[in-house]
Amino acid sequence: MDKTLCRYHPAQPATWQCPSCQHAYGDCCIPLNADAPDDAPRCPLCVGQLHFLGAANTAQPFWERIPSFFTYALQGGPLAFAGILALAGLFMPRMIILWIILFSVATKYFHSVIEASSQAVKEAPSLASAFTTEGLSLFFKQLAVFLIAFAALWLAADFNSEAIYWAVNIGLLLVMPASIIRLALDKELGAALSPDQVGQVITAMGWRYLILCGFLFILWQSPGWVTYMLSSGLPRVVLVPIATFLFAYFGVVMCAMMGYAVFQYQGPLGYVIADDDSGQASYPAPEFLRRRALAEAEIRLKEGQSAQALETLTVALERDPNDLKLNERFHQLLYGLNARERCLRHLDHYLPLATRLNPAQAAQALLNARQMKADYLPDDPLVCERLADALLQRHKTREGLSLLRNLHQRFPDYPHIPRAYLLAARGFAEGLGQVEPAQKLLAFIRARYPQSPLLTEVASLENTLEKLVERG
Repeated sequence: MDKTLCRYHPAQPATWQCPSCQHAYGDCCIPLNADAPDDAPRCPLCVGQLHFLGAANTAQPFWERIPSFFTYALQGGPLAFAGILALAGLFMPRMIILWIILFSVATKYFHSVIEASSQAVKEAPSLASAFTTEGLSLFFKQLAVFLIAFAALWLAADFNSEAIYWAVNIGLLLVMPASIIRLALDKELGAALSPDQVGQVITAMGWRYLILCGFLFILWQSPGWVTYMLSSGLPRVVLVPIATFLFAYFGVVMCAMMGYAVFQYQGPLGYVIADDDSGQASYPAPEFLRRRALAEAEIRLKEGQSAQALETLTVALERDPNDLKLNERFHQLLYGLNARERCLRHLDHYLPLATRLNPAQAAQALLNARQMKADYLPDDPLVCERLADALLQRHKTREGLSLLRNLHQRFPDYPHIPRAYLLAARGFAEGLGQVEPAQKLLAFIRARYPQSPLLTEVASLENTLEKLVERG
């Protein structure tokens, strides 16, 4: 089965399909609103209602989950079921009616395991569920399937041809799992015998159906192998309940595997089942609106609808103007579209916000602004200082120093000029290796701000620079 992937994120499996535009979306593109869980998600492009794909593209392959099928059968329900069968095999009188009832209960339980596993229910059916009257007729339907299979095998033997006999035998072994699956899910004998419906199961899985049959054959033979290995050392009174217990245990493992195969290939089989493990996360309304806007803007941009993408983010920013992610995406879009004037206007709001919350991000925004306007400078001295610090840390020394040049003239009332010029001195000395400009800045701090608490750091840096001059 080829998995459908998100149209806009090819590494992500699709969980939604738009019947109108035929676009597939992953969870990455379609967030859910926790405050309005009944609201159906809509296509970001055509606003049509989306069709849920369930876990058809996210389910883990059944062959990678084999250990989980064995642990599934170790739950209380399956173990109690196996224990009851073991005790019945040892103590129950040999009355045909009692054995029919027992096999009816066992068949019902096995089929309920297939049904539960097909719906990704992790808890195995309880033992009590096997003793309800509902579904007991499945035994007779399953018995009819087996009798028809035995009749076909008997007829094949009448041809006195080993080739025909083994061809029918192998064919029945290959078809039987699909027939059992159909009966467990549809509860109809006709479905279990219908070539079309049984073939649908096989076709849905493709060549992987052979892998399933191979595992089922090994599991079917396992109780006999274990019993054979124990037969030489155990009395029959012990061996019989052990063999019955193993038959029940491995039967549950087989049914859990068949049910999960249905869950894995639910799409081609016409089922829509969600997996609790990989279920979509839902978000409170504000976060939902934010994520939806970001996803829609990305989708529209990838579709070449840049104007609509800008409009989507504009509306989102009007609702939440101080959301950093929305502002960042808006800036990136404006910069990418070379919308010079609009991008520079937006920086008046975005730069102070990003400088406060993510200085490294703000530094990149400033570098983008300088691509549009080489002499661009923020109109806030604190923003200039913090951006300069972030740029110096990224070894963008000249760009950082340009923000601090003549800061005392541009913002004479700014109270942190000593701190900013001390930062600039370090930038000249450490980033550019220019001692003289650094010494002039330090001298300026001493002369103009004699009461500054940073004079100790100024003196320390002056001593360091003097030693450098002496060595040079």
